[in-house]
Parts: sequence; structure tokens; C-alpha cells
Amino acid sequence: MDVCTLQRQQAHVPTARSQEGAPMDRLDPARTALMVVHMAKGVAGEVDTPFNRLFRHRAEETGLIGVQARLLDGFRTAKAKVVYTLVTYQPGFPGVRPNSPLFRTLIDSGCLLEGTPAVEVIDDIAPRSEEPVVRGQATSGFDRTELDTILRLAGVDTLVLAGIATDVAVESTARGACDLGYRTTVVSDACTADSDAAHAHSLDVIQKWFGETPTADQVLSALG
Repeated sequence: MDVCTLQRQQAHVPTARSQEGAPMDRLDPARTALMVVHMAKGVAGEVDTPFNRLFRHRAEETGLIGVQARLLDGFRTAKAKVVYTLVTYQPGFPGVRPNSPLFRTLIDSGCLLEGTPAVEVIDDIAPRSEEPVVRGQATSGFDRTELDTILRLAGVDTLVLAGIATDVAVESTARGACDLGYRTTVVSDACTADSDAAHAHSLDVIQKWFGETPTADQVLSALG
């Protein structure tokens, strides 16, 4: 495909916001997993960290946790798979380099350490005993974790993502899922960033290049 053809095709691609009214193709519960991305107490909950200071009020303002709880209820009722991703670090942060503002903030603050409340899922959307919690050290839940193996063994080929932040862990995990061949969906009202503009821009990038960006209502209708 030449550049001109690609540009003509891109001109007709709807943005994430214009896609919100469009129905989704059906989601097969046997092959679909809901992934709750980085909804930790030290990121969007009550444990004080630099990340909590950015995202907790955003989660409260947007009603994010309530939307995620509805998705969880729907997926559990449909007997679809639910999986969580979290970041968890060892004291001294072995294997982590201060090569970005994100990781410099992490190391300087000394937070999100194994065994602390900061790295547990927010109580309102806590995992059930049979639901895997995959812990890593990168923004993508697939980076050096067992996530892909867990999903393949469960027969999953379609991922529905919800979490924080849209333009960090959610987008990174969505890109990884796309690269690995999954049908990738990011639920537009079940994730947020540190600003409306950042959230909207990330959704547009995801929808343009990597997957679908429906609302929670659309996802639940497609799952039913």
C-alpha cells in the first residue's frame, strides 16, 4: 500500500468519540476476557503516592470505579474470564532504570512495593479468588509476565480493557495485545487519564491504530 492510499483511508477512519454510537459485533464470553489494568490502591485508591495524587480524584470525578464494577458484574454473569494487572516492585527497585519521568518518579518516591497496601486492587473492584492477578514492572501487562500464557491457555482471543491511566498502562497494554494478535477493545468510560484531553487523545490513537473504543453499555450489550 502506498502512502497516498494509506492517507485516503485514514481520512475516513472515525475518531473514538464518533464511534460511541456504533454497535459492537458480538463478544463470545468463552473467548473474551475483561482485563482490569493497574487499579491499585496506590494508583487510584486511598494509599498516598505521587500516582494516587494524579489519578484518585480523576477516578472519583468520572465515576470510573462504578463503571468498572458494572463490567465485572456483566462478565462474571456471562462466565467470561476476568484478569487483573498490577505493577509491583522490590525494595531498591532491582531491574528498574530511571530512564523516563515515570520510572524516576517511582524510584524517587519509593512506592508500589511488594507486600504493601499500595499494590493491592481497590476494594470495590477486588478480584475473586479464581481471577488471576498478574504482576509486572512495566507499563504493559504483557511485558515479562505470564499474562499471554494465561490467556492462551484459557482460549481467549479477545480482550476488553478497563483501568488507569488511559495513555499509560491501558494504551501500552492495548498495543501489546494488538501486537500479539488479540482483538483489542478499550472501554472508553471505564478508563481515565490525568486530564480529559489526554484521555481523549489516547482513545483516538487506540481506535485509529490498535482496536475498538466502545462504551461499557455497548460492551455489555455485545456480551449478552
